[in-house]
Amino acid sequence: MDETKRPLKIPPEFTMYAEKNELFSLYERMIQEVIVAQPADPLEHMINMLHRENDDVPQIMMIGPPASGKGSIAQLVEKESGIHKIDTDDLFTVDIEPVKQARACVDREDDIPGDVLGALVKERISKKDCADNGWMLVGYPKTRDQALALQRHGIFAKHVVFMDAPDMVLIERFMGKRVDPQTGGIYHLTFEPPESPEVTRRIKPLENQTEKHFRKQLLHYHRNVEGIRAAVCKGTTKIINADQPKSDVYAQVYHFLCQQSRSVAPQCPRVILQGPRGSGKATQAALLAAKYGLVNVSMVELIKQAIADNSKVGNMMSTYIDKKMMGRKTNRHLVDIGPLPDNIVLKCLVERLSKLDCATKGWVLRGYPRSRHQAEALSEAGYAPNRVYFLECPTDTIVERLSLRRTDPVTGQAFHLIYNPPPSLEIKRRLKTHHKDAESAVDEDVLSYDSQVEELMDYYATSQGVNADQDPHTVFESIESLLTKPLPKQTLKATL
Repeated sequence: MDETKRPLKIPPEFTMYAEKNELFSLYERMIQEVIVAQPADPLEHMINMLHRENDDVPQIMMIGPPASGKGSIAQLVEKESGIHKIDTDDLFTVDIEPVKQARACVDREDDIPGDVLGALVKERISKKDCADNGWMLVGYPKTRDQALALQRHGIFAKHVVFMDAPDMVLIERFMGKRVDPQTGGIYHLTFEPPESPEVTRRIKPLENQTEKHFRKQLLHYHRNVEGIRAAVCKGTTKIINADQPKSDVYAQVYHFLCQQSRSVAPQCPRVILQGPRGSGKATQAALLAAKYGLVNVSMVELIKQAIADNSKVGNMMSTYIDKKMMGRKTNRHLVDIGPLPDNIVLKCLVERLSKLDCATKGWVLRGYPRSRHQAEALSEAGYAPNRVYFLECPTDTIVERLSLRRTDPVTGQAFHLIYNPPPSLEIKRRLKTHHKDAESAVDEDVLSYDSQVEELMDYYATSQGVNADQDPHTVFESIESLLTKPLPKQTLKATL
């Protein structure tokens, strides 16, 4: 960067380095931590934060009415990810004075005062197991006062799950619960009965297991839940229907927990659209470029332009075309990049992506890479994408889209016999079919794409599939919804 020139222009590799190492997110977390903790020495506090093994661990609250299954789901999440589950019994293990006051409140079936709960939770999450693996607070906060007190103590959840189910379902679940006094195991007479007759004989109802007592607990929850929702950050919450099989509830909860919150860090979209010919890559690239100002980069068009401009790299490619080293009959207007040497194609692409508009606005690329080797070379050149979308479309649909395309040799106008038919019989009679749109040629292109797509998907582990067998604007809405959200974590273990 030349500091003598104005305006200063940040090289594109700086931005990619910052994204790769998540520097913007790191700065954001450090500032948030300092503001919340308000330490006497902010610099020392930030240094200590950087010394942690992992400063971006899961922080979850699991809230719901009694018998909604929040405890069972939390156990499954803990087993899968190693995130430490904090419930009432776990809170009472901390060795501080407020434990006695909190225990007395629970024994009287009163709410724990907010500041007492905040002190207990703050002490518990400071332990090594929570600091290293993250924490999941189950059943708290139970009131708005508790929710605000947790925030005053610097306790903010990245994900808040609200379990919800009809009261009659919850009552049925509660009244059917049984406990094994010998092992402490919890069973249900209908949904999870004991496996052995011996356990069936010794199980007993829970203490205070009456419908009147349970309805009192439900009423308390309904009175407070809206206040709790109003107190927590809207962008971090999710209401899950708990009136489903446990496996379905767990799948929805786990999917939500894998979602990352939106970041205020600057983003420069670098998008690759993959898909067979006829899947709609050109249409979607044009829509993305029009709405978000991205530079629309077509590999085939780049090669044609380079040859037409007689540039250095264009002349190198012309040599292969003129000497008929392309592998099949072609000309300067019908370019197939497949047989061109990879290093020449990459050089042509890098020349375009290195320009200022691509570095500042972002880009959407189609027609490249076509193999894992090309994908690796693109990343090594410093132009790794941060979004890759595979447009998935059945072969029958692709054949229909391409084999019925026609061109008017007089006007050059393109038609489709089904979706955009010619306006008159005279025009229809003179229409021509491009040899690459013949059904046999389309089948060959699809087979060629299918032979490489698995390796590309394997290389781009964070790529996302999009159903392209829909109206173009519906496909665009799907891509747009994915583009504007942070990439989901593959698993919660990826954060640990």
